[in-house]
Amino acid sequence: MDPFLRTVETAFEQHGIEAILDPDGAALAVRLLPMRGDDIADYGSMQIQEPGGVFEILASAFEGHDRGATLEIGGERRRVKHARVRDPRRFKVQLNTVPL
Repeated sequence: MDPFLRTVETAFEQHGIEAILDPDGAALAVRLLPMRGDDIADYGSMQIQEPGGVFEILASAFEGHDRGATLEIGGERRRVKHARVRDPRRFKVQLNTVPL
C-alpha cells in the first residue's frame, strides 16, 4: 500500500466526522474532514452566519458519486454542489455542499 495513502486514511479515521453518503439509497457510512468554518458576512452592525459546507472525503469513498449526491452529517442533510480533486495524488475529493 502507498504510504501516503495510508497517512491520508489515518487522518480521516482519527480526525474525520461521521456522515452518511446517499442516505436514501446505498446509505454508505463515510468520514469527512471539514475544510472551512462558518461563513460570516458583516452588513454594518449586523452579522449573518452560515454553517460551513466544504468537506474532504476519500476519493475511494466518493467513487461513483458526483454533484447532486446527498450527505447526512449529524442529522443535517446537505447536497453536493461541486466536487473537485485538488489533491495532486488524487486520494481526496473536495465537496462544496449546501443545506437541503
